[in-house]
Formats: sequence, structure tokens, C-alpha cells
Amino acid sequence: MKPILEWQYDQLVKELILLQEHQADPHCPCETAGEMCVRKHLMTIEAYAEETLAIEEDKHWRDRLMQLATEAREHRETEEKSLCGEGESVQVLDWSRYWRKEFEMYSLACEVPEERKAPEPEQRKTTQHGDALTCPVAVE
Repeated sequence: MKPILEWQYDQLVKELILLQEHQADPHCPCETAGEMCVRKHLMTIEAYAEETLAIEEDKHWRDRLMQLATEAREHRETEEKSLCGEGESVQVLDWSRYWRKEFEMYSLACEVPEERKAPEPEQRKTTQHGDALTCPVAVE
């Protein structure tokens, strides 16, 4: 993998980790002092996914990045409505965990055994969270 792609995916995974941790920690004061953590991380994930699209040559990963950017934008827009008092905050814990696992496996510098890879999109189902946005979870 090209060094710039490795860096891009590292940044993307880091943002997904931060979003996952902020959603999982009930003590995180994410909406205090104007921080808006969930919105901020979703916007950054969207930006890195779009930016990485421009340099990724593999069609499969370009498609995955496009899907991630689209989903991040949809979740961000719902979160923005919530911050303005319209609806509930998005719940993206499962969503961020799914995407983190997919991209961290891809960006490793070794060949990952098949059983340790994230499932393909056809092998996952969606569940409703908040304002009809979907969060992918692995099908068992």
C-alpha cells in the first residue's frame, strides 16, 4: 500500500475509534461546551473517506469509501437536526465499530486470515436507530 494511502486509512480508523469510544462512554460530555463530538467525528470521517477516494485505485475499496462517506453524511445530518432540537441524537456505536474493523484490517501491513476479516456488505443486516438511519451489524 502506498504510504499516503496507509496514512489516510490510519486517520480514518482513528476517527472511527474516537467516535466509537465517545458513543460507548456514558460519561463523555460530548455535547457540552459546544463540542458536538459526534457531529465533529462524523464530519471528519466523511472528509477522510472522500479524500481517500481520490487516491485509492482499487474499485472495491473506492466503493466502500463512497458508501462510508454517504452514510457518515446521512448520520451527520441527523445529528445536526438533533443538536437543533429536532429528534434524537444518532446512535452510531455499531456503525462505527463495523467500519473501523473493515478498514483497520485492510490497512494492516500483513495478510489477514479470512476468518478475521469483516463480513462483506451482503452478509450484514441493518437495524433502525433514531431517525430511520441504519447502522450495519454483522449477521450471525
